[in-house]
Amino acid sequence: MKYSVIDISSSSISMTVAEVSERVTEIIFKDRASLTLLHYLDGRKLSERGIEKLVEAVAVMKDKCVSLSVDVLYLIATAALRAIENFEEVGEVILRETGVPVNLIDGKTEAYCDVIANRFFSSYERAVLVDIGGASIEICDLAGESPEDMLSLDFGILNIHNKFVEKIQPDESEAQEIKKYLARKFDKAGVPEKGRYSTVVLVGATNLALYDVYAEYVGAKGEESPREMAYKKFKKLVKHLLCGANRSKLILDVAPEKLYSVGVAAIVAKAVFKRFGADNLLVSDRGVKEGYLQLVFDGKQQGACYDFAKGGSFEILQTNEDAPSKAAKKPAKKSGSAAAGKGKTAAAKNTKSAKSAGRAAQNASASAKSGKNTAAKKSAASKNTAAEK
Repeated sequence: MKYSVIDISSSSISMTVAEVSERVTEIIFKDRASLTLLHYLDGRKLSERGIEKLVEAVAVMKDKCVSLSVDVLYLIATAALRAIENFEEVGEVILRETGVPVNLIDGKTEAYCDVIANRFFSSYERAVLVDIGGASIEICDLAGESPEDMLSLDFGILNIHNKFVEKIQPDESEAQEIKKYLARKFDKAGVPEKGRYSTVVLVGATNLALYDVYAEYVGAKGEESPREMAYKKFKKLVKHLLCGANRSKLILDVAPEKLYSVGVAAIVAKAVFKRFGADNLLVSDRGVKEGYLQLVFDGKQQGACYDFAKGGSFEILQTNEDAPSKAAKKPAKKSGSAAAGKGKTAAAKNTKSAKSAGRAAQNASASAKSGKNTAAKKSAASKNTAAEK
């Protein structure tokens, strides 16, 4: 069977498709589209236009699932939707228009998903996992299992950019203010200092983009596994991103969709490396989506899904003994979309209108042949560079 997880994050919407056979999971497709929801906030609520953009993005990803013959789809949301006040409304609209229920996961669960997806790195000496996202930062001890080993900080790259950066890229004086801010936040959250960790594993889309920029800057192949960065070379990259003459061109050539975030991400990553005194810097391409799917298979996470064969949304109820293909299913509750918080996903209501779900399925089938990887578009990011001096 084929399973897909779509993740609504602060700066993008992404999907992973996995083929599962006898408990063996193989990732067969990945895709990502830029979508910065924080640009569509009206106070602490997602605006009507923001909801429209989100619905469109989910519909496109669902169509790709049809083209890939996906059997079961999970839609999850992390910090971007945790921060808004009208999540219930947003979840209702997405469910009504696409038939897909939203599972909102809290910071601790997000961190745990990262850990589960990256257990391989626990074999490294004193390893810590760091997910630098748009609206949150997760720091997890890969040798630990308890919640105390997993920190979720309620700010991220986009929050920092809005607070400190006047133009597109941060300059040296803004970087100094950001570092002071990070030091205060890390101290308050009890983030460990030197001696605790020697290996840092970065995860998340922005960190992958940061690595691509690093590989281009130092002339690395960028294809080794795992991806590694030398600290001295990374420090030179950070300085270049703060005052280099062609810093924006470097990002545009490699990761144009991350033009606003790579510079700040580099400052945060350097602050983390320095605080830990780490000498082994790695980057992983596995994260929340892969971890969430594994937890569902293991019966440790309960979620609502869209079943393409049945044409509707269902709550998946599994035990540790259940194989993924034998998951017990029941129609999702009609009482509303996924509820926020409390450390686990809530079931979404079953679609009231069979016609609406039918139309969504027809639209998805009509575009089944058009599902190809979304290419990162440089045009929008290129326009932004005109604003930088």
